[in-house]
Amino acid sequence: MIKKQLTTMEKLSFGGGDVANCVTFGVTSAYLSYYYTDTVGISVAAVGLILGAARIIEAFANLATGVAIDKVHSRFGRTKPFLYATTIPLMLFFFLMFAVPDVSAPAKTAFAFFTYLTFCVLYAVNNTAYGTLLSIMTGNVKQRRSINNYKLMGIGVGTMISNACTLPLVAVLGGGKRGYIFTGLIFAVLSAVLLMNCTVQCRERITVQSDKVKVRDELRHALRSRSWTALCAVALLITCALTLRTSGIVYYAKYVLENEQLATLLLAMSPISMLVSSPFIGQVLDRVGNRKCMVLGSLGMILSILGMAVSGSNVTGQVVFNFLCGVASNLCTGPLYSACSDTMDEVEYLTGERPQGIMTSVMMCTNKLGIAFAPIISSVVLGAGGYAAGGAQSAKALSAIRGNVFWIPVLLSALGILAAMFFDLDKRHKTIVKDLENKRKNIS
Repeated sequence: MIKKQLTTMEKLSFGGGDVANCVTFGVTSAYLSYYYTDTVGISVAAVGLILGAARIIEAFANLATGVAIDKVHSRFGRTKPFLYATTIPLMLFFFLMFAVPDVSAPAKTAFAFFTYLTFCVLYAVNNTAYGTLLSIMTGNVKQRRSINNYKLMGIGVGTMISNACTLPLVAVLGGGKRGYIFTGLIFAVLSAVLLMNCTVQCRERITVQSDKVKVRDELRHALRSRSWTALCAVALLITCALTLRTSGIVYYAKYVLENEQLATLLLAMSPISMLVSSPFIGQVLDRVGNRKCMVLGSLGMILSILGMAVSGSNVTGQVVFNFLCGVASNLCTGPLYSACSDTMDEVEYLTGERPQGIMTSVMMCTNKLGIAFAPIISSVVLGAGGYAAGGAQSAKALSAIRGNVFWIPVLLSALGILAAMFFDLDKRHKTIVKDLENKRKNIS
């Protein structure tokens, strides 16, 4: 049953949740690997293992959280208990990740693995609950897309803060480890405030009665939607491509362009482009639908990345094509969560069940697997190229850095286009929603 309309405060608060998520996600994606290798002194191989293994575990934590959400019936709702329980511990461990002590190399590696793994598990629980919240705040398609626009703007703001402010803050606050410690503290406090506000302000309006939940049955219901499986594949491939490119830009700026500070400018292009393009994503979705939006976005990413490769040391070209790549990636990934809610409508229409937690968490699981595979791929490629942290790089090492930033993301984006072609819900969704609305009115 749906109660009242969404308020502007709710939409802003929900978008604020993504500001917090993208500050923490953006900083860890863009700078943590570099911080571990070039500031703390952990080996490239160990960093790849830490980041990859933790993200794989995180992916399964997403799945477990989705199952738990579908089982919960509390006075706070289904998602809020998880948000309340994890927000403060999550930000504590975000801070600790950037506070690696001056101890022996094995102890540093152990500390980094423990803090990063704990952060990832907490992030999985918190972010799965946050992602599921979107699907149960409203059943109205227009309102859902309106929330999604605020979500996209929140992503843009959060990514802007993480990409454009991290290195300058580190420098201002003392540089080196000291700078990272205080920068991590500032980001942790900011993100905690925004996530708690989101939890308090946003309401769950769609309730689905389900006394007993079996994971096997929920997955069986979810798999009735081919469009949902297509979304999961797109999430995995495009997230892996974006994470590889983002984490590689710091190395690319320092060793290929020979100007580390350019990393801040190049990374800032993505959130700027998201802020510029986010208000129009909803209009594009209404005009072309989810599938074309994802296909056009993936194609735009390929062309933009190729433009970066051709630009070489031309800073203007790098800036322009990084901006265009941000627009394209926003076009591709922008529909994912609202489209996932649409596939829940399809599953409810086909089966009478709405396994919202499991469907959100599995899509997030594939998303996190994409994030997990990226550092593994990166470390393998850098290791094969003979990368030497902090020193002069061989031609082979420079080629490895280019491969992580350009060629592998292009391949993954092309596979993303193929996956998006299997999303076939756009034409049928309006009919499905009308039928569900009639059913819900009869029940209420």
